[in-house]
Amino acid sequence: MIGKYKIAALCVSRIFDDSVHELVTELNRNITDIGYRLLVYHTCSDLFWDTASEQGEAAVFDLIDMRTTDVLIIAYEMIKNKTIISRLMEKASLFDVPVIMIGGNCRGVINIGFDYESGFEDVVRHIVEYHGKRKLHFMAGVQGNEFSENRIKVFEKVLAENGIEFDRNTMLSYGDFWAGPTEAATEKLLERGDLPEAIVCANDTMAIAVCGLLTNSGVRVPDEVAVTGFDGILDINFSNPPITSSLCCYGDITKRIAGLLTLGREELLQEQQFKIKSRLIISQSCGCSGGGLINISRHLTELNERFYRYKEEERTLNEIGVRILSGSSLQAAANELRSPVIYNMRCMLRKEVIDETIDPYENDSDHSFGDEMCVFFNTDSPAPFVPHDFPRRGIMPGLEVALDSAYPVILTALNFLDVPLGYLVFSYQNYDISNYEKIPQVVNALNNSIGGYRNTRYQKYITRRVRELSQFDQLTGLYTRGGSERAYNALIEKLAKQGKSVTVIMTDLDGLKYINDNFGHNEGDYAIKATANALKNSCPESAVCIRMGGDEMAAFMSSSAPLDEIEAEINARLRSVNRTAGKPYPIGVSIGIYRSPAGRIPSFEELIRSADEQMYTVKSEHRRQREERIAKGGKM
Repeated sequence: MIGKYKIAALCVSRIFDDSVHELVTELNRNITDIGYRLLVYHTCSDLFWDTASEQGEAAVFDLIDMRTTDVLIIAYEMIKNKTIISRLMEKASLFDVPVIMIGGNCRGVINIGFDYESGFEDVVRHIVEYHGKRKLHFMAGVQGNEFSENRIKVFEKVLAENGIEFDRNTMLSYGDFWAGPTEAATEKLLERGDLPEAIVCANDTMAIAVCGLLTNSGVRVPDEVAVTGFDGILDINFSNPPITSSLCCYGDITKRIAGLLTLGREELLQEQQFKIKSRLIISQSCGCSGGGLINISRHLTELNERFYRYKEEERTLNEIGVRILSGSSLQAAANELRSPVIYNMRCMLRKEVIDETIDPYENDSDHSFGDEMCVFFNTDSPAPFVPHDFPRRGIMPGLEVALDSAYPVILTALNFLDVPLGYLVFSYQNYDISNYEKIPQVVNALNNSIGGYRNTRYQKYITRRVRELSQFDQLTGLYTRGGSERAYNALIEKLAKQGKSVTVIMTDLDGLKYINDNFGHNEGDYAIKATANALKNSCPESAVCIRMGGDEMAAFMSSSAPLDEIEAEINARLRSVNRTAGKPYPIGVSIGIYRSPAGRIPSFEELIRSADEQMYTVKSEHRRQREERIAKGGKM
């Protein structure tokens, strides 16, 4: 449960198809009245090919939290990758979550599907027993296919019961469930010159193809040849004439599911089998006067409007994607999603996706979503939107409000180059199929734009790091001599505008050779770094501090800086290091200071040379003092 509601998790693909849209909407309508709310875990493809992209899509099923799920409903025929279905069943079993399989025949769960055999039998009996057709031909599907072979058996059974012998050689063709092979098989019938009274097809697609080819060949349907189909797809209404068929109504299945959900948990955990009979659709292709199930003119007008809306939204989403790619920051990229085209949506991204330091091309086997997600964008939040963290278990901000609305909450994964980027959550406040058709559009746009934006951010990060590595010395953090040009020129330009001269403080580590020779180069590096820290932290923030090479460092600053205080602080910081670091050697520096003449700023080389002269004077004096101490038997 989530809050006061029991949760039904539905796993489907292609929610924008008419039949899947019907399943989702009818299931939601039938279970909300009994205290359930529907979370739909959806993939835009049916996962048949098991490609890298489809594997990324399938990550949406990892979001199912069995701890809050009261029943798992899987649309078996709509998810072609059966390995994924097996994993879902195993996961549900671990948490004792009941499973209802729509259209499957799996052990240990409730299986509920259409009674295709009895529905198809009604169609065959109608053409044989009602219309009295005796000379028949059967257009089967793929040879060896379970559904096709079962319908051949039903056809043969009805014929036998009506005293009609079934001759497979003359009364059976294979149309492979598609239009092209069906038209080829029908042409062979025409070439024989001995047409049947009726052609019974194993599905509606083949029936439409048969009607079209017969009509184009001058054969009148149904006056000369009656035709029937099966499945009850929407397209049968647009055939000329409309096709007699059998409707597999998901509304009937969802009513049965709602009835099952009123049972106790123990009953739901028992394996059960239920078959829902399809409904015979009487239309004109068999010779009846039925049909007209939809207003064709109105439907075509709606289709036309949906098409132009789709094209316009596609253009808008492409523009949004381009702007996301060029976003100057994460927040700027996120707010490009604020558009009338996108609504009732949350975009949740993996934390790794927004971390610019992570290589998106890295072969990382751990593609889990993690416990914390980033809310990249929320259409219901005021502008400007600020991306922020959110616990994944909460699914999305505002989930409780979405559940109260009693409409389905639809989740679908984002992925780029097979890596899950995150997921989208749609909570549309209606059942308008045009919204469901928009889901793959939004998914595709964000897959490419967010994936590309992530790559671009990483490339910028790498470029910045390379620049930093060339600008800054890795040991000390000071500018390198070659990398200091921009900062140095900016400082000099500023001082020149202010009419100020420049001061250089040069430092040279005393006794570095002694430290390296007696304690190792790691200790020498420690002493160099301690000196650099003392210099940098003693100078004003505006100073440009450079490691000139080896143990020589320089700091450039305004001549107005308190030079005596800076020199004293450098020495004080090093004395503090000597007291606390516990090193077997002292760290000291020779310091040279040069202030340029008023009103004139010499070249970089002249400044360094002048400061060097001052520093080496001090260094020589320090060397003389050390030598005297050593000669007297003292320490360095």
